[in-house]
Amino acid sequence: MQRDLVEYFNGKAKATSNTEKGVDANHSVELQEAIKVWEHASLDTSDYCPDVECAWSKVKSRLTEEKKVVALRYFYWAAASLALIIGSYFVFQSTVTSQVFSETAIVKADEKVKEITLPDGSLVWLNANGQISYSEDEPRKIELKGEAYFKVAHDAEHPFVVESNGLTAKVLGTEFNMKNTKEGVRLAVIDGTVEASAFEKVLTLQKNQQVDVVVKDNVIRRSDITDMNFLSWKTGMMTFSNRPLDKVLKQIQDHYRTEITLDNEALKACKVSVTLDNLSLQESLNVITTLLNGSVEQKGDSYVILAEPCEN
Repeated sequence: MQRDLVEYFNGKAKATSNTEKGVDANHSVELQEAIKVWEHASLDTSDYCPDVECAWSKVKSRLTEEKKVVALRYFYWAAASLALIIGSYFVFQSTVTSQVFSETAIVKADEKVKEITLPDGSLVWLNANGQISYSEDEPRKIELKGEAYFKVAHDAEHPFVVESNGLTAKVLGTEFNMKNTKEGVRLAVIDGTVEASAFEKVLTLQKNQQVDVVVKDNVIRRSDITDMNFLSWKTGMMTFSNRPLDKVLKQIQDHYRTEITLDNEALKACKVSVTLDNLSLQESLNVITTLLNGSVEQKGDSYVILAEPCEN
């Protein structure tokens, strides 16, 4: 039977009946039972390696596959982490940008006067190159750069506050003009009452009063308004009554932002009484030279007034 089993496993023979083999029945039955036991107990030997090199090759192959799997998993993890970081950054930037632009309103005037209506109904006339800013949560608290005229809507529960170059103006409902320069600030009350504070000092201003703050000297001074021409940038009107010509020309220069000189220094003492109501620069100069019996010449962007000295 052993010989028959060897031949069967070598593929040279197969289990046959005792008639085909010419052997006794017992021998044939034993052979058939041995084959059945082998077939039921046989294992998959397709991955079997008969030597060390073959086995090591298969180990390396499996290690390579495992490294690929680990590397792929690491790549997915890194990509997911990067996506999370980038997403978080853009969400943060969006939030910050949204907060900056939603919390602070900034209004600028270019070369012309700009009229603004604030959220509380107050009106602001912003002079050329001026700027105001305020929090949208506190629209009655203003920061000013340059010059502006305020007509404040009354609100007893929410004072209107303007800050500029060290001066703080606090009102409930009034009209006033505020101008800041490198030297300091001037606040002039047109109507109502304003509380002005600077350098730990508080002053109450009534209609037709003004306060000047001199930054370098840490000084705040109150006085009466004697000349309303400081509002010419808003009203377009300048009125002079028996004023020296050099003072008149200084205000005209400031109003039109140009340079005006005199051909004869003696002309400074000439007294002028005139009202310039929404005139152009050329029209205003023509009015002045007519009063002087003189003329005006333009040299580039500046002007020269020629006339004989006045007898007054």
